[in-house]
Amino acid sequence: MTAAKYEEYASRYDLKRYVDAHRNAYATALREIQSGRKQSHWMWFVFPQLRGLGHSRNSDYYGIADRDEAMMFLQHRVLGKNLWEITLAMLAIDGKSADEILGGIDALKFRSSMTLFNVVCPNNIFAEALRKYYGGKEDERTLEMLNADSSKQFVDGGIIGAIIGDIVGSFYEFYNCKSTKIALFTSGTTFTDDTVMTIAVADWLLSGVPLQTTMSDWGQEYPNRGYGGMFCEWLFYSKDKKPYNSFGNGAGMRVSPCGYYANSLEEALELARQSAEVTHNHPEGIKGAQAIASAIILARQHKSKDEIRDYIETSFGYNLHRTCDEIRPAYRFDVTCQGSCPEALIAFLDSDDYESAIRLAVSLGGDSDTIACMTGGIAAAYYGIPAWLVKYVVSEYLPRNIRDVVGRFDEACRIL
Repeated sequence: MTAAKYEEYASRYDLKRYVDAHRNAYATALREIQSGRKQSHWMWFVFPQLRGLGHSRNSDYYGIADRDEAMMFLQHRVLGKNLWEITLAMLAIDGKSADEILGGIDALKFRSSMTLFNVVCPNNIFAEALRKYYGGKEDERTLEMLNADSSKQFVDGGIIGAIIGDIVGSFYEFYNCKSTKIALFTSGTTFTDDTVMTIAVADWLLSGVPLQTTMSDWGQEYPNRGYGGMFCEWLFYSKDKKPYNSFGNGAGMRVSPCGYYANSLEEALELARQSAEVTHNHPEGIKGAQAIASAIILARQHKSKDEIRDYIETSFGYNLHRTCDEIRPAYRFDVTCQGSCPEALIAFLDSDDYESAIRLAVSLGGDSDTIACMTGGIAAAYYGIPAWLVKYVVSEYLPRNIRDVVGRFDEACRIL
């Protein structure tokens, strides 16, 4: 995917327009629905419908671009909660039709909105609203537009997969949740040192500038992102930038670009070694980086999970014949490669798709952002990534200079 495509996502999928509108009007909208009658003007952004169904300036501005933006709306920590809450308020009204509650025109918009969100989140409260107010009949024009939507549903792998894992896991690093039933995005969600150093490694591969320099430059750009103590000392204060024999999982968290940039397993192993040893020159540190990078390139080569597991176990001695359910109860915070890289690999091996891999990684607890970052890099190569997740993270969390490196790196690796 090109840098221009990421910039398009950042400009096109701007949920801030809804957040600003909700801040000013949502409480009023909820009170009106709870009273049984809509009285003011908020329909466009509280119950949004697909762009193109209406013809006013507001319907265009607040129109949902496609099914991906609808999913992004649902996953947003404010917008999704509000839509759920006010839809439940509609369902709680008895003895009134949608026309009586909303007025004739807005009742049609409500059916369009419920149809849209029922398509992206089927058999839920949106289906219940359609049954209650429209006898289960969906809006045909909304369905036609969704069926004609030719946007790609999955993005091929890439370092954005590792970055998404880091971002989703960021909140849970300090609020471990031993469950896969988590909110992917919360008020505390952000990118961490895992993302910054992943970008630094990608920048090194693209530019040929020494890795010590790119890591230092990106660290200076984003200095407060949760760097570990010894690494922080090396990054910001060391003059000679000598390695310090670390076996921390920082070697694994930043290595995903090596697995995507390499053209062979041997090259991936060598690049992983180089990326690790500038700081993490302990054998376990190098091993962790090589294990994650090799899993990525093997996934890119369409190897089966059994083949990936067998190679990692044989080459690095990790025990991957465990499950997340077996690991989870006793697992604790562990920032070593040997105490988190195998777990990240197992989360991938246990998964069914990219999202389930990230959820499994976070559910183990411990250093959640780093485990999910490592898992995400592998899962993206194996499954691809849901397009809505890429669009959401790019538009909501990544500054332009990071988007630019991701885009240029994708082009260099021919990731579409």
